[in-house]
Amino acid sequence: MDKKSLRKAVKERIASMTDEEKRSESAAIAKKIESFSFKGKKIFIYNALPDEADTREIIGSLSKDNAVYLPVVDGDDMLLAKYGDKETEGAYGIYEPEGRRFSASEIMPDICITPLRAFDLNLNRLGRGKGYYDRFFCVCDCTKIALAFDCQLVDEIPTESNDVRVDTVVTATMTYGK
Repeated sequence: MDKKSLRKAVKERIASMTDEEKRSESAAIAKKIESFSFKGKKIFIYNALPDEADTREIIGSLSKDNAVYLPVVDGDDMLLAKYGDKETEGAYGIYEPEGRRFSASEIMPDICITPLRAFDLNLNRLGRGKGYYDRFFCVCDCTKIALAFDCQLVDEIPTESNDVRVDTVVTATMTYGK
């Protein structure tokens, strides 16, 4: 299956989930992330869209002992802004902090918690198709952790040379990778 067809198929799987299933799986994922040892780290994490595992609880929890940054879309690039600044609706309807923007090389996060559309057991990640995270990962050598609903696991992700694997995928029922 090509990437476009795979994105569509997984989008339909997610759309078939009830709100309660999404809340339940998001809560289980948050509980797993909270058990990781991240104290004193620089963490880059996203504000979730409605069809992604919710990150609000995770962001709040991580911000207690870590420097937390959120993405800000700037053209074809993704910049970082410190969590805690006033947020405003940005690109794609995602809330972004209004404060100073940093490049990945200025902050060099230790951990990047990334969204995805689909993943396979080889830890290949399929995003939404704009390549923001793949470009980000090329300049930022960090631990890459993806969050996903269980239904986002597929047999195989078609890959290209510019696609970057993640180190770990956390779902409600499993943790794949390191």
